[in-house]
Amino acid sequence: LLEKNLMSKAKSIWSRADTFLSLTRKILLNSFTVVILILLTISMFGILGSLFEAEEEIDVQDKILWFKPVGVVVDSSSTSSASLDSLLLGSTDIKQHELHDLIDVLTKAATDESLEAVYINVSELGMYYASAFDLAKAVKNIKDNGKRVIAYGEIFGNNAYLISSQANEIILNKYGTVGSFGFSRKREYVKDLYENIKLNQHVFISGEWKTGPEPFTRNNMSEEDKTSWNDFAVPLWNKMTSLMETARELPEGTIQNYGDRFLDLSLTEPESSQIALNWGLVDMVFTVEELRHWFFEQYPNKDNDKSKLPDAISIYEYLSTFEKEENNSENKIAIVNVEGAITTGEASFGIAGSDTIVKNIRKAIKDDDVKALVLRVNSPGGGVYASELITNALQEFKDTNRPIVSSMGDIAASGGVWVTTLSDEIWAKNETLTGSIGVYATIPTFENLYDWVGIQVDGTSSTKAGEWDPRSPMPESVKNAIQASVDNTYDNFVDKVSLNRDMRYEEVHAVAKGRIWSGEKALQLGLVDKIGDLDDALKAASVLADIEDYRVIQYYKEVDPFEAFLSELIENLNVKFELGKNTRAVFDLLNNDYKFIDKEKEINIISYCFECEYFEAK
Repeated sequence: LLEKNLMSKAKSIWSRADTFLSLTRKILLNSFTVVILILLTISMFGILGSLFEAEEEIDVQDKILWFKPVGVVVDSSSTSSASLDSLLLGSTDIKQHELHDLIDVLTKAATDESLEAVYINVSELGMYYASAFDLAKAVKNIKDNGKRVIAYGEIFGNNAYLISSQANEIILNKYGTVGSFGFSRKREYVKDLYENIKLNQHVFISGEWKTGPEPFTRNNMSEEDKTSWNDFAVPLWNKMTSLMETARELPEGTIQNYGDRFLDLSLTEPESSQIALNWGLVDMVFTVEELRHWFFEQYPNKDNDKSKLPDAISIYEYLSTFEKEENNSENKIAIVNVEGAITTGEASFGIAGSDTIVKNIRKAIKDDDVKALVLRVNSPGGGVYASELITNALQEFKDTNRPIVSSMGDIAASGGVWVTTLSDEIWAKNETLTGSIGVYATIPTFENLYDWVGIQVDGTSSTKAGEWDPRSPMPESVKNAIQASVDNTYDNFVDKVSLNRDMRYEEVHAVAKGRIWSGEKALQLGLVDKIGDLDDALKAASVLADIEDYRVIQYYKEVDPFEAFLSELIENLNVKFELGKNTRAVFDLLNNDYKFIDKEKEINIISYCFECEYFEAK
């Protein structure tokens, strides 16, 4: 009887605790809901109010174009779905800047007499090499048109210094560095690590230059990997340093010599900024305060306030002043972007989701006014299956007797080449990283780990094909089957390229094997047709489609209307609750409808201590 009474009391205590915690959870969630509803209400009133306000005219006269994009350069920006978490915890989205927007702004500024000058700061802008060359060319055009360009930065890497070197003046932060030291490619090799943790990584390769899986098979970089990379990087570095030295009127070899001697120079002159100044890489070295005072002397602001920067206009303010030409042509050329790693699913930042891309291609198929399609590729590759889904949709477009032109951006390698194999023409930039026509697969097995900890795996299977699993050694029959599949995929890849390029299999195979090339070299090898940018590809598409007038349309990922509203709300509110790591963890538990006490379980773990002895009390 006593035992029953104790058990009854214990259940009563747990029941009360469950009720209390459930009530607490509801209060917390309801409180958050009230806050969100208040913010939504305020925002909606603000949006409605703004609809009745006259749009403020942006004044450009006597302003400085403040060109300071922070984030990354992309061909086409990708939006991700908004969520309650992003409102509460702050958005982690990376700011994306479309290359054509940046180029358009700089091109317009070159001949805009209303602008006083152009300020360039790209030290916090990530990009590939081809985009850097395009931006450098645009900055040089401003200077060549007689408009003053002032470049500033804290740390100048290769791309940032290439762009900044085209300015009239370069100002370096006193605590900054010109770190334009060329191209370095370092990889981590985990072969010994995998052996130490008893993990057996099986690698299957078709193409001896396909060096992607080398970290699993080697402890150092192979000569093939070094050669392939240097054949791409050395000419690019020479071209880059030549443009830097020409713009800065430096003797040939200055940048290379600077990089080779920098560490020795630092022994006698510890201030990196002073080294750059001494070598003529920059014109001035300022602190932030000194920069502000210098700007006031050069371009006093309308408030005559020395503590303020000059009157300026931002990139997107300036872009909004552009008058868009009306084009009512019934003929359309559609741009479909393949940007990021090619995978199945929807597209997002850094991910070329085949579902989104296929939907966009099908939009072009259904629109009879679309006379041609330009496939803009900026991808290092990805999965064969996802790449083939894209080419299947492209084949459907091609079957309607409309041309396809591919435009390779910064990088179009491996799967990025695969998706271009139905193109009537392929365009690339000189600096495009392309090629890598090869295939590999990696499959880990755990037999050594299981043997080490004393676990044996045994059982039965209905068929021979179903016998093996990764907890057991991989039989030769399985290895042979996987290698045959990889080899077959490679053969299909080479066949696709050879058919598209009108080359024999042997000719393509000789320059394939997983090796990378620059766009310039790819043209010499016959892997692309012409060198040019997206505009060149669009013009080529119009010629192939036999149309003189056309308008360009671009497809984007479909966004749910409520998600679009919520994204706009989050951006406009700029609200962020500063929650600690532990609070975030609790919020995640609440958000997932976590049950602190589950009556269906005998034991409920709320906090687990790995240093304490765990036992079941029944």
